[in-house]
Amino acid sequence: MFGIYANIALTLNLVILVAFMSLLGATLTLPGIAGIVLTVGMAVDANVLIFSRIREELREGMKPQAAISAGYDRAFVSIIDANLTTLIVAMILYLVGSGPVQGFAVTLSLGILTSMFTSIVVTRAMVNAVYGGRKIDSLSI
Repeated sequence: MFGIYANIALTLNLVILVAFMSLLGATLTLPGIAGIVLTVGMAVDANVLIFSRIREELREGMKPQAAISAGYDRAFVSIIDANLTTLIVAMILYLVGSGPVQGFAVTLSLGILTSMFTSIVVTRAMVNAVYGGRKIDSLSI
């Protein structure tokens, strides 16, 4: 199930990213597509990190509800760190670059922001909607 949540969040990430680009009136160029591809990679990485942390917590003997909460909490700092670093680099690329490099930087910046939202908020909302109010004896992740 967690893979399905990640796929839904990834799809929503791309939809939100394209919507924001449309609102800005951005033209999708080859560097923009490269920014989207990198965004997808960062989003997948964030989901893998979260689910790996949950798996670690389960291995340490935590109950499923506590493991989900601790997994998201422990992964949050790592996700913020990686994405903030990428966002800073994208800003530098936008300031130093011109034309296609700026397009890449804009797409990457928007993608990082939407990726963090979907990876942290959307997947947690889906997991809590399914597992939040019930007693669970085991969790398959």
